[in-house]
Amino acid sequence: MEYVLVLCIGCIAGIVTGLIGASGVMVVVPAFIILGYTTSDAIGASLFIDTIASLVVAWTYYQNKNLNLKQGIWITIGSVSGAQIGSFISPFIPEVGLSSAFSIFLVITAVLFWFRGAKVGVPNLNGNDANPQQSRILKLLRSNVIVSSLLLGILVGIISGLFGAGGGVMILLILVFVMQYSMHEGIGTSTLIMAFTAASGTIGHAITSNLPLKASIFGAIGTVIGGRFAAKLANKVNEKVLSKVMGGVFVALAVIMLATTGINN
Repeated sequence: MEYVLVLCIGCIAGIVTGLIGASGVMVVVPAFIILGYTTSDAIGASLFIDTIASLVVAWTYYQNKNLNLKQGIWITIGSVSGAQIGSFISPFIPEVGLSSAFSIFLVITAVLFWFRGAKVGVPNLNGNDANPQQSRILKLLRSNVIVSSLLLGILVGIISGLFGAGGGVMILLILVFVMQYSMHEGIGTSTLIMAFTAASGTIGHAITSNLPLKASIFGAIGTVIGGRFAAKLANKVNEKVLSKVMGGVFVALAVIMLATTGINN
């Protein structure tokens, strides 16, 4: 029965990745913890499942000519390196601290999705921003794209290794705001980069024995089904409504995780 539930969890995670290019970590980690896995094991499983989901979704976007890794390669290099750092740090963080930190991560992600839903569209990149300070920051980041991409990639990778996220949302923001990708191309490319990042984190967790392999495989099977189906429907989804709904779901998951941590302690 447990593995049937894991299969369903993987399917839902794949749908999340396929529809909005986000990591399935928001679904996998809380669900695995509720099933009785430790936070570190749940994160390891999430990274494994995320790797498969991202590859399936990226392939679908590639078939629709919405993938461009040429400029995103530097983010990939940085994120793969950072994921190793995060994966080795993760087991040394106390269980309660890791769960609480992950809950905060969920809330932050929820806010990003909510405002993304409230303000859908390609951002203004012409330097006429209402916020001059934001424009200066963007210009600074674009002044040396390689260095900026490497540093931002390392940061994304560390967060990925710590919390089990492939970093899809953060990578998407870098591609769209810094590298000026279109939204569809940004989603397709970010999911492929996310696959490399998650794979790196998975290896790190496997080395530290925080990877429940059997459960991860069942979850990965589910994510292939959900990810492929959802990616094909991605262009038909109302992004504004979906983003707000997902924001609410992430907040609910954060509350559940905090409540679960409190009960277990």
